[in-house]
Parts: sequence; structure tokens; C-alpha cells
Amino acid sequence: MTDLAATYPHLVTMETIGQSYNKRDIYALNITASPNNNNSNNNNSTIRSSSSKGKLLLTSGIHAREYTPTELVARFIDRLIDGYNNQDAQITSILQHTEIHTIIHVNPDGRYMAEQFPNSYWRKNMNPKGGCNNNDFYGVDINRNFDFLWGHASGASSNPCSDEYHGSGPNSEPETQAIVNYANRVFPESQRRSDPEKQMNDALGDEIMGMYMDIHSTGEFIYYPWGHADKNSPDDDAYQAIARKMSFKNGYDLWASGFDFLYPVSGDSSDYMYAVMGVASMGLELGFNFYENCDTFEKDVLPPNLDVLLYAASIASRPFSLAKGPDVLDVRVDFNNNVDGEIVVTAVVSDGVMVNSLSGEPDHQTGGQDIVKVVLYLDVHPDDVQDEDLAWEMSPLDGEFDSSEEIVEVSLSMRELSPGRHTLHVQAIDFDRYLGPVKSISIEVAKEESISISPSKEPASLLESQQPNLTTTLTLTTSEPSGNLSVTSPSPNPSQSSPTTNITTISPLPNPSQPPNTTLEQPENSTTTSPSLYVSQSPPLTTTTPSPTLPPTKITLSPTTPITNVPWNTTTSDSSSPPTNSPTAGQISNNPSLSLQYTPTEDVRVNNSFIAAVSCSRLTLATCALIYWVFY
Repeated sequence: MTDLAATYPHLVTMETIGQSYNKRDIYALNITASPNNNNSNNNNSTIRSSSSKGKLLLTSGIHAREYTPTELVARFIDRLIDGYNNQDAQITSILQHTEIHTIIHVNPDGRYMAEQFPNSYWRKNMNPKGGCNNNDFYGVDINRNFDFLWGHASGASSNPCSDEYHGSGPNSEPETQAIVNYANRVFPESQRRSDPEKQMNDALGDEIMGMYMDIHSTGEFIYYPWGHADKNSPDDDAYQAIARKMSFKNGYDLWASGFDFLYPVSGDSSDYMYAVMGVASMGLELGFNFYENCDTFEKDVLPPNLDVLLYAASIASRPFSLAKGPDVLDVRVDFNNNVDGEIVVTAVVSDGVMVNSLSGEPDHQTGGQDIVKVVLYLDVHPDDVQDEDLAWEMSPLDGEFDSSEEIVEVSLSMRELSPGRHTLHVQAIDFDRYLGPVKSISIEVAKEESISISPSKEPASLLESQQPNLTTTLTLTTSEPSGNLSVTSPSPNPSQSSPTTNITTISPLPNPSQPPNTTLEQPENSTTTSPSLYVSQSPPLTTTTPSPTLPPTKITLSPTTPITNVPWNTTTSDSSSPPTNSPTAGQISNNPSLSLQYTPTEDVRVNNSFIAAVSCSRLTLATCALIYWVFY
């Protein structure tokens, strides 16, 4: 940890936040992009100050014998650093807008015992003062020691030799105090509850900032409040949305009321962070063994749960709101074969694919809304948009927004893209006006000019054979999990909106300060005769001709999220209905008998590189030769 902080001071800061019972230091790492870093992927984006960033706090190692959680968090830190240093657009965008705080070893004393005496399966801390006279079972369960409903008999034990011994009092243990004191510094004071037990039936609401995750093993579960009793919290809709989308990534079951509620836990960190700190609070139970097999960890535990943690980081600024919004499943960039110097950006967005992925469970109520708008931003994150920044509304391929799943696109001119790396951010909005997480990708534009020839001094034949070339290379890099898109006949989906609901009868995102049909004026120093990225707004959403558009004024949106990268496949399937674990999606063509479905595959983290070169004459830019390669 000290090496990371010393090697990457622009990303990692480390501090001692307390000591264990036996005076071992407890460390916290904060991973975030600092304002003075020099990552070239920043481009025109402004790195936010600490006070305006989302906050995610991860803890692991509360129970000493659980080796898998600490390794997962350590690998997550590595992935963040590697992704940022290698200009991964998704991770860079997350770190520019989020602080990711980690406490890898909450219980260093217990970890020492577990490593020195593995057959002891040591769980608790090493405080011997509880009254247990058995040297194999003394100590306090830190995850029963937090000051919310501490000491409830149904979820903890007063027996000092029990694995669930709650300690002598709430927050009595130095390890617990270290977490609580650090969380008080990380999360907003304005969200804390003055009387948590009396306010436990009051919802926090959609606009809270901050997320906490405590990671344990074993069992392959995702859990969330309430943990002390088999009952729903007042924010259950949001919690279900988050947990279901995490399950989409790792396939875990939900340990929660209404699902598999195994047993109550009182005085734990998860209920405490939600009820007292006023933040979203989630937990994971990884794998099937405390000392997990290395091959199992590398193949089955690590890959999907790294994606779960990235998802948590991407919604940390407003977790209860962003989780209810539509997800951008994929973004692709291709060259337009018919138009000189244009690229086509295509995205797959869905309000229900991720949240309705639980096998055998009914669709969630937040996952059936129609998509009403998808916006593409160039070199600026939606949260940072100003009036002069460039953004386009993307148009549905079937001509109108009429489904909870859509494929959308927009065409952009490359001629005014400056050489270098550019970042594209895509965000969708559903019928209930919920913004979803942001998907970010990067493209590389390189321009090279050759032979300079004056047309007045050379014959026409020589001009045609030796025209100077402007070579533009576009590279799309992404490292997201992959899946398969296929087209199947639709089947009834009880969660979908009534067919009589037509979203084109309303304004998709009204702006009270400006009429919806206004356009963004072209800057004075730009010409009207050359292709430009300044494009006026498209026709109303009922149009059947997609065209690039610009929002009339600033739209304040929300931070990024890692989303699945979907390979494209428009082959018609003979299947008459989608798989049981995948909901029916909306139309993607003018044929009403075809619909979109997304099926995740086992192959995760596929690097796609789309490289194309366009050679354009300075003298006759209208004549271009296109060479296009796709590498997987």
C-alpha cells in the first residue's frame, strides 16, 4: 500500500485511521484523480474537487478468516490504477468524479491469527476482556459491534465465546471506531440521522450521495438493509435496483427480505451506514470457502466482482437515483461508408435488461419504463456540461422512442476533431425522468499530411495521381464484459408499460429556461460551408429519419458506470421467445415481429479495437478511399 501511494501520488493517498486492539495500524487508501495530474485522457474534462465528487467506501477483512474479500479489494485498486494509467475512458471518468476509499484489513490482529493458525479459522478481533476463558474463542465480532440496534438478541450474542459476540458496548472496539470515524469524514454530515432508531422508517430519498460496501465470504450473496430483521427498508425500490443490477454482473442471489433472508444480523456495519450515516449500503458474500482456491478465485470470483465494484463506483454520486435509470449496455463507433469524413456512434440502451435479470423473479418496477432520450457528449462528462460544450441527442433506429430497450445512433463529422484522444460519454433517460449511469469510451484521432502540390503548376493527370493526403486514424478502445445481441420474436412482458402509452406526446426532457425547438448557434469563427460538429437540433422524436442533434441548453446529468460491451449481431433467430433470464426488449427495426434481447456470455473483459483510416485529398475532400479493419 505504501508503494502504491509513493508511486502514484496523483491517484493514491494513504493514511493511518486507527489501531487494532494489539496496536497494529489500520490503513485507508483513497483512490481518485487529483486536479494536478497529467493524464492525457483528461482532454477538456475538468477534474472535480473533493467536495463535489461521489464517495464510495469499501471495507474488507472484518472477519479475519475470510481471505477472498481483502484480495478482491486489493485487485480492484490495481485495476483502477492500471485503467487510469492506460487511459481507460470508463475508469478515468469514474476517478475524475468519484473518491474510492478502501480499508482492506479492518481486523489486522485477527488476520495475523488466521494466517499463523489457519486451522483456528479465526473470525473475531483479539480483545480478550469479554470474559471468555477459552483461548480459541475469545474476541469481539466487529460486525456485531456497531451502534445501531446494538445488542439485539435476534442478530448477535452476549456470550463472549460466541462467534457473534457483540462486545461490551456499541462501538466499543478500536477497529469499529476506526471505521466510524473515517466514515464521518468521508460522507456528508448533512445526511446523518440525529435519532436513527426513531427515523428508521423514513426514506432517505433519491438524491442522497455516497455508497458503502462491506465485503465478506462465503455463499455468493448480495445483501442490503435491513439486516437486523426480515423486513424491507423504506428505500427498498432503490436497493432492489442496485442489487439486481449487481446480480446481473456476478450472478449472485439476493440476501434480503422477499428473497433469501437467511438470518438476522444486528449491530452490523451495513445497517449502521444506512441508518446512521444516511448513505446507500450494500454487502457481498463471495465464493464458497473462507480460504478460497486460487484457481476458483481467479476464474469465478474476481472477474465478475471487479465489475460489481466498478458499477458501485459509477453510481456513488447518487446511487438511489442512478440505479433506477436506464443502462447504456454498449457504445460502438464506425465509419459512415456513404458520407465522407463521418463517424457513426451507435448505442444500446435498456431500462430493464440488467434490473430484470434475476431468474425466477418478477420484473422490478423500475425496469419497465420507455427510454425517452439518449445524449452523446464529446470530451465533457454530463455532470460538467456548460453551454459551449458539444452534445447530441441520439435517434432511435426504428424512428421513435417507444420501448424500454432501444438502439440509437448519431453521425458526427471528423473533420473538425482535433488530433489526439477524445472521450465520448453516453447517458440515457427513461419515462420516469430517471437518468442512468454514464458509459464512456475513447477514440484516437491522428492526422498526417503528405505531398504538397500547387494545382496551378501541375497538369490535371499529375494532380489526380499525386494529390496530398490527409490521413485520419480512429481507434476505439474499451475493456468491458461482452455479451451477445440477437433478434427474436417478442413475448409478453407484464412489466412493460401499456401499449396505449406513447411517450412522444410529451417533451422528453423539458428545459424550463429555453423552448425545446431552439438550436445551438454556430460560433462566429466557424464557417458554414464546411462540415461542423455544431449541428442544430433534430426534428421531433416522432421522426423516422435519425439525425444528429444538440440539446439547446446545459443538461446536468450524472456520473459514469462500467457497462457491458455488446458485440453486434443482427442475425434473425429462430427462437420464438427469449431465455427465461432475459426480458423481452423493444423493437429495433420497422418489422414489429422483431425485438432485441441481451444474453450475457462467460467471456468477460474483451478488448475491442476498431481501426480505420480515411485518406482525403486536400484539393478534393469529397473523394475518399476507406480502409476498415475490426480486430477482436
